[in-house]
Amino acid sequence: MSLRSQKVLIWWAVVTAAIYGVALRFGLNMLPPPTAKWSSAQIAQFYADHSTEIKVGATIASWTSAFFVPLAVVVAIQMYRHEKGKAPVWSVLSVANGTLMSIFLVLPPLFFGVAAFTPDRPAEVTAIMHELGLLTLVTTDQYFIFFWVAVAIISLTPNTVVYSPFPRWYGYFTAWTALMFEAGAIAFLTRSGPFAWNGLLVFWSPLTLFGVWIAVTATLLLKSINKQILEEAQQPVPVPA
Repeated sequence: MSLRSQKVLIWWAVVTAAIYGVALRFGLNMLPPPTAKWSSAQIAQFYADHSTEIKVGATIASWTSAFFVPLAVVVAIQMYRHEKGKAPVWSVLSVANGTLMSIFLVLPPLFFGVAAFTPDRPAEVTAIMHELGLLTLVTTDQYFIFFWVAVAIISLTPNTVVYSPFPRWYGYFTAWTALMFEAGAIAFLTRSGPFAWNGLLVFWSPLTLFGVWIAVTATLLLKSINKQILEEAQQPVPVPA
């Protein structure tokens, strides 16, 4: 893959991630999420009151929610530079799980859109879709851990790669981000407090860290790729015999 193509993928990911966040906040009205203590009737009324907004938000999210895929591809390609000449285990793990983890960013807006699609259905059915959407958003830690562990290991392993986008401090930051995401599954056990689906440790801390991680990762990748492009441009062009 050309270096400039990698830059395109990075910006594609960053822009669509920002749009996804806007859709989550102003369209789907899930930033912050409603309390988990609502009854089925209250949830149904929420979707009836915001039906059009939520359906528009779901539409926009349908175009942007897979934003992590192009970023994961570029991360894996840059990781491969560290594993060249040996089995690229961590690079393959990162691209596989980076793709799979994007599924759990795609599904919640789909569930919210379905909940808003038919306002006059039984309240219990709408409540199930609403709960499925929010619990999918905050409790799906299954694939995130593998991606971030792979990135952290590459960052923390001594290397001689020129213009590496994975400094040692970034490995510690990535490991911390992975650790904070693991609290998400506790949302199954409570409806209030810091471990509820709208709580500090299940929603706000992971959301903030995820946004910062994407911004930091994109910045490091772009700086590294720009230096690689400059080095490539300075290499002499081979003259045909």
